Amino acid sequence: MKRIVLTAAAAAAILAGGVVAAAPAMAAAPPHLTGSVILSGPAQYESFNNIGGPASGSVNYTNFTYPSPGSGVWSLGLSGPAEIDFGYQGSNYPHHLTVDSLQPTGLNSYTFTGHGTFDPDQSYTWDATGSVSGTTLSMHIVYTGTQAGYSLDFTGTINPDGSVTGTSFSDSLGRTLTVSMPVGSASEVLSYSAPVSAVSFNGSSAQFSFVIPASTSLGGTPVTVDVTDGGNPGPGHDSYAHAGTRYTITGGNLTVH
Repeated sequence: MKRIVLTAAAAAAILAGGVVAAAPAMAAAPPHLTGSVILSGPAQYESFNNIGGPASGSVNYTNFTYPSPGSGVWSLGLSGPAEIDFGYQGSNYPHHLTVDSLQPTGLNSYTFTGHGTFDPDQSYTWDATGSVSGTTLSMHIVYTGTQAGYSLDFTGTINPDGSVTGTSFSDSLGRTLTVSMPVGSASEVLSYSAPVSAVSFNGSSAQFSFVIPASTSLGGTPVTVDVTDGGNPGPGHDSYAHAGTRYTITGGNLTVH
């Protein structure tokens, strides 16, 4: 004969009603918004730090095209073409860079493309690619007009006055050059962290609000953000709008979960 063993709880349930009670279902976890997005028109970067309802979490945000002194986040070309001075054997060779595009890679970093000329003879045209990470500037220049193919690769440090102090480097001809950029070549831009409020979720969409901190050039401005998690990756799937304006997502991924 098969022997059946009952636990005390099961036996009590059978005696009480003849049926073993099912364990209560686990409550679903409340939704949260996490991740980050890279936006264009203008170049922006925003991260979502465990945002939940009704008022938990925060955002980190940078707009690389909007000046805001004191932020500690630097951008090139906000006030027009930036001067780059190359030195060789005691002579100065001034160039000017126009930034054509800027792609954020983080709250304090981006890559860029640009073009420019050698000031004394503008038949010397060139293209540039580069990056800024914190206060470190790196740039690659290739001549496209006179002396096409000549190239320079250099790095520099952005100083508190927006000037750039470069390190000595060798050009494509093997010559040792110096590089610098004058005061104001780089500008500090809008960058901040803010706690959120009025958080709500509707399926894969979320909405929340915050106030831009007083320490910035837009201090006290209220902002409402609407996002939708449409899948991975963010570009082509997710959507983002703030202050009623929708922006194109060019990188990153946000998650409502």
